[in-house]
Amino acid sequence: MQYLTYEEYRMWGLPEGAEPPEGIMDGPAFAVAEFRARKTIDYWTDSRVQAMAEVPEAVKHCMYSIIKLDSKYGAEAQIDNPLLSSFNTDGYSESYGSATDQKAAAQKATADCIRQWLYGETDDEGTPLLYRGIRG
Repeated sequence: MQYLTYEEYRMWGLPEGAEPPEGIMDGPAFAVAEFRARKTIDYWTDSRVQAMAEVPEAVKHCMYSIIKLDSKYGAEAQIDNPLLSSFNTDGYSESYGSATDQKAAAQKATADCIRQWLYGETDDEGTPLLYRGIRG
């Protein structure tokens, strides 16, 4: 079960009948990004969303945000567009952040996104999605 469909992704936040902006990924790229974002949410929620009758709106927002973050800061994105950490115009010098720094920044941004969107959300049984304790 997808937590966010391609059509929802394409049209998120647009007025009725509006065309999606540039930068929206195509269907095959979205399928990979959706799967990766879903696995991230499953990790943080102990797969509680999978068992829900309906995917909450907060999870859809979280999915959209994770997909956007991953497309900008994820491993594949860093191959094509490494993050510039400093730039000097006098003698022209560019420095790029290390892969470790970029990975840590991406993980922190993803964790912040998940905490923002999923805090206080519960599954169909009333268990908080972010609860990581022992089930009784």
